[in-house]
Amino acid sequence: MTDMSDSATPRFARDIAAEAAPQSLPTPRWAWPVVFVLFVLLLVQILVGGRAALANDASTRPLAVTACRVLACTVPAWSDTSNLKIVDHRIHAAPDRPGVLVVEASFRNDANWPQAWPLLQLTLSDINGVPVAQGRYAATQYLAGAHGATIGSGQTATVQLNVTDPPQKAVSFDFALLPPADGTNTR
Repeated sequence: MTDMSDSATPRFARDIAAEAAPQSLPTPRWAWPVVFVLFVLLLVQILVGGRAALANDASTRPLAVTACRVLACTVPAWSDTSNLKIVDHRIHAAPDRPGVLVVEASFRNDANWPQAWPLLQLTLSDINGVPVAQGRYAATQYLAGAHGATIGSGQTATVQLNVTDPPQKAVSFDFALLPPADGTNTR
């Protein structure tokens, strides 16, 4: 590259080179505080707008919960059915109501946080293991009386359902705890 300040260079070429040279403009004093405020607003928007995704990850849930305490927003209930353990279960015919089975079970929340009540799926099978009846039940159907929106960490819940005995001979049953059907965040 040649030096354009040389006196042998025509004047119009020196003028063009001078105009093309980068010129640094002074940064206004108010620019950095504005950039900082915009950055903070972006972080708040990410925290509030993405709180469901952040709350659904065990590593970022504490951040989402803390941020929502400060910003007065809500975090969806934790839902990880792999941390719900069935502790006890039994099924028997209702002594005073023919054709009705009484289902009783207990499950415990082993998650680190309270979580949304799961759906309870009950499957009745015949002697060959073929399902003859299946039902899914929400917490309002399997919990007696009033209950909170979540099951606490370490808390055990007792379930009782009355179901119709299927016409086919059911000889075994299986319980499954499924993510809530209401779209609560799930793992």
